Amino acid sequence: MDISPRHLRAAYRGGVLKPSDVAAHVLSRLNAADQSGVWISTAKPESVMAAARALDARIGEIDALPLYGLVFSVKDCIDVAGEQTTSACPEFAYVAKDTSPVVADAIAAGAIYVGKTNMDQFATGLVGVRSPYGIARNPHNPDYIPGGSSSGAAVSVATGTSSFAFGTDTGGSGRVPASYCGVTGFKPAPGAFSQRGMVYACRSFDTISLYTQQPDDAYDIYRVLARHDPEDCFSPVDFAGWTEQASPARPLKIATPRLDQLKFFGNVETERLFGDALHRLRLLDLPVTPVDFSPFTSINDLMFFGPFLAERDVSVGAFLDANPEAGVRIVRDLVIGSRKFTAADTYRALYEVKDVQRSLRAFWERHDALVVPTVGTILSIADVARDPLTANFNNGYYTNYASPLGLAAIAVPNAVTGAGVPYGVTFLAPAGRERLLTDLACAFTGAAAQP
Repeated sequence: MDISPRHLRAAYRGGVLKPSDVAAHVLSRLNAADQSGVWISTAKPESVMAAARALDARIGEIDALPLYGLVFSVKDCIDVAGEQTTSACPEFAYVAKDTSPVVADAIAAGAIYVGKTNMDQFATGLVGVRSPYGIARNPHNPDYIPGGSSSGAAVSVATGTSSFAFGTDTGGSGRVPASYCGVTGFKPAPGAFSQRGMVYACRSFDTISLYTQQPDDAYDIYRVLARHDPEDCFSPVDFAGWTEQASPARPLKIATPRLDQLKFFGNVETERLFGDALHRLRLLDLPVTPVDFSPFTSINDLMFFGPFLAERDVSVGAFLDANPEAGVRIVRDLVIGSRKFTAADTYRALYEVKDVQRSLRAFWERHDALVVPTVGTILSIADVARDPLTANFNNGYYTNYASPLGLAAIAVPNAVTGAGVPYGVTFLAPAGRERLLTDLACAFTGAAAQP
């Protein structure tokens, strides 16, 4: 069953399907082999069906319910009232008292919650293998990682058990799994979605993200859910207009890293596939200009090898101290190890980010968007096991800088490797250009779909 948003809305309007039909289908799929490692918990079937039947009776309100009958999953570091939040650590689990405002708004708009998805523990990782709940199976080749940290969310969309899925994105967690799973990963600029009701990785620039099959579906859902939250101190008061900024009438000006700054970590196939992506853009009359990529990558080390890692200590460090046996070892070591950084290190990092943002103002006046590979290479589960830290950081080469710099991003499929694993590209731009990025992604994926 195709449960993508646009297909479902058409089927509901035409009377071909009811929300209860879709909910029953999804519930029947949750124990299938391709769902291995995807779910940490699922909603009670009777609750899912009750919500769906209530929507059956509200078909006349479909125009007032923009997410009517869409089934969705939630990364398990985001709260749903009455459900456990584990952040992929069983000892950390608590029953949430309140629902994240973003999730609550989705339900109010007619969406049907089905369960909580697996992830790299405490959202610390870009690989999707750091969880005691198993590894979400890559739907294209189970020998390969699904990407992280929002692994289960991406797989739930890729395998058709979620119309859309909520992930989170701090250093790439909303984009890397999109590449590995062949779906769209939509990361709004930090502040577009409320941060309340989640286990923070880096509260300064965390954002909830979206997974869908198609980029226009992600943007439509974003428009429904993006808003100022007066109870979130990180929600910008000048938010109005972020979702409505149109693409310019002139041809878009797109930048890409200089050839000497592109990294594919020895993978000549992914290097060729990204070259093909740039060629497609040029065929669309979208000229791509090589630029100095170093201002962006200068931020990368701050994420997993710098003082930004200490924000995870603020979030879960006290729990790890009180529970010395809890936590996946590599995650625990990263969080506790952040204590070597000083307050002075943190201020230096903050100054560095501000300096880079200032230095990029002219760049963003000259260019509408930046296009990069989503990841440099594809990694198998065995690759990550051999060298977990290097593999993880390599996955973030093109992603780590985006949220600290306040950028929006959309990751979309590009091609499929010889191993059968998808390989994607990402478009990035400052806050307010989410619609432009979506238009660009739609044009690119339309071109990519051609033989």
